[in-house]
Amino acid sequence: MILVENVHKVYPDGTRALKGVSFRIEKGEFVGLMGPSGSGKSTLLHIIAGLDKPTEGRVLVDGKDITRMNEDQLAEFRKNNIAFIFQFYYLLEDFTALENLVLIGQLAGQREPKKRALELLNFLRLSHRANHKPYQLSGGEQQRTAIGRALMLKPKLILADEPTGNLDLEEGKRIFELFLELRDKEGITFLIATHNQEMTKYFDRVLRIRDGLLEN
Repeated sequence: MILVENVHKVYPDGTRALKGVSFRIEKGEFVGLMGPSGSGKSTLLHIIAGLDKPTEGRVLVDGKDITRMNEDQLAEFRKNNIAFIFQFYYLLEDFTALENLVLIGQLAGQREPKKRALELLNFLRLSHRANHKPYQLSGGEQQRTAIGRALMLKPKLILADEPTGNLDLEEGKRIFELFLELRDKEGITFLIATHNQEMTKYFDRVLRIRDGLLEN
């Protein structure tokens, strides 16, 4: 599902965020990405998501070289293949949980987005909160809503950057168990950046990055 080959990232100020990173992740794997702050985790996730370009090297997602795509091609590819889950939920505050999901389907031209959204909220155990706005939801409920939004277009790959960083340990465990259920049910591949050592038990394997390099 993911092939990263000799990826470097140098920012205009000369900062070398990535220094020749290479690895592969097979379809259906549940993989952790761990390392200290500033190690390159977020940069790497953004490049795999097509939100940033490497200075050197290439990234293939589901066999497609995304580093050769223009912005329009990337946007279309992301829509059909990749979802990104952030530490901060970025829900639309004036919209209910249901509306936050439906909007994504509508923007993508999805048929019956409300039906899909209601199915997801039921799966996420949020049916009873469908008509609540974000400020009325707990942190865990907001993150589950954000997960539902990410699932609206049936992605093959989910990239998550510290998705439990704002949650307590028990709620974080529930989120990871939900991710595993999704992997088993829908065959989604996951790459999850986290600082939390407690979560390593959930991963098939862990990639560890430090100073822009993967550790052996």
